Amino acid sequence: METVRFTAALAMLDDARHLLGVNRWASAISRAYYCSYQAMWAALGTPPQANQWRHAGIIAHFVRGYWFAPEHPRTGPGLLEHLRRPLQWLYQKRLDVDYDIRPVTSATAVRAVDIAAQVCQEIQQRSGGLAP
Repeated sequence: METVRFTAALAMLDDARHLLGVNRWASAISRAYYCSYQAMWAALGTPPQANQWRHAGIIAHFVRGYWFAPEHPRTGPGLLEHLRRPLQWLYQKRLDVDYDIRPVTSATAVRAVDIAAQVCQEIQQRSGGLAP
């Protein structure tokens, strides 16, 4: 696992929690998404092509679970399928707040931060990384 990147993800999670506490819900969602993105990148390591993970691609690779179980079959559900829809939802909410400037509720922001925390927890548990 890329420790520097995972440490940055945990800092973003802390920022997202702070933003929740001051009712900056859209910003909390954005920080929660980028926490998840950086945490997934830390777990997956170097992207297979180019020099950057694409957003939909990183989610797909992450939920497959090859980063902690390389022998997992290439067909069928991933080992972290329970995170696929929440991560896709979080990505869409990040687009909503950062590009479309859509209003959000505190409940939406709380859910976003919870998803980010869950991603960090999964990575920490499966790789022995830093605690979220």
